[in-house]
Amino acid sequence: MRMTAIAILAVASIGSTLAIGDEAAAAAASSRAGGHEAVAGQLLRGTDRAKITKAVADHEPFALDQTVRLAVEVEMLPGMHVNANPPAFEWMIPVEISIKGAEGVSLIETFYPEPISVKFPYDDQPYLVYQNTFVLGLVLAIAADIPAGGRELEVVLDYQACDDQACYAPTDTSIKIPIMIVADAGQSRAVSSPLLDRAPFPRN
Repeated sequence: MRMTAIAILAVASIGSTLAIGDEAAAAAASSRAGGHEAVAGQLLRGTDRAKITKAVADHEPFALDQTVRLAVEVEMLPGMHVNANPPAFEWMIPVEISIKGAEGVSLIETFYPEPISVKFPYDDQPYLVYQNTFVLGLVLAIAADIPAGGRELEVVLDYQACDDQACYAPTDTSIKIPIMIVADAGQSRAVSSPLLDRAPFPRN
């Protein structure tokens, strides 16, 4: 029988650090859904279960009125996974990536990698997940009518980490990337990187 809910460990999150309070610990000890039990002893204090480890753009610096591809590498803690985007079932929380903080830079398209299909002890249906290390592809548009100069681009990953027994409270992790925007497109040079090659951008 397919599970229709996820047992979520009740934790109080401050930034990316998880703090356990009395009520959260009690909730974690009793939380369960369809055999998918949340166990308080499994909590990893002060640990990101996923983190962005690298980000590489295909041009540097950026230029006004330019489209830029950005490859972003995510590393999962051993034994953890996140639901793919799109997920196997509508009730699941997929991983999602976004940007913020840089005036005139917008995210116009996102490419998520091919997931793997995994069966877990708490369900007889396979889930579509990402685990270990995976790479996402972002397409950014640089506005034509903004001042040139330096900015800080923040890339944010929203996710819900799970292991083979429990799912944890949805959270996020981010990385801040200093970027430079120039007015002359001739000053923007193409960049090659193995990370860009691994990103799931459409191939010509």
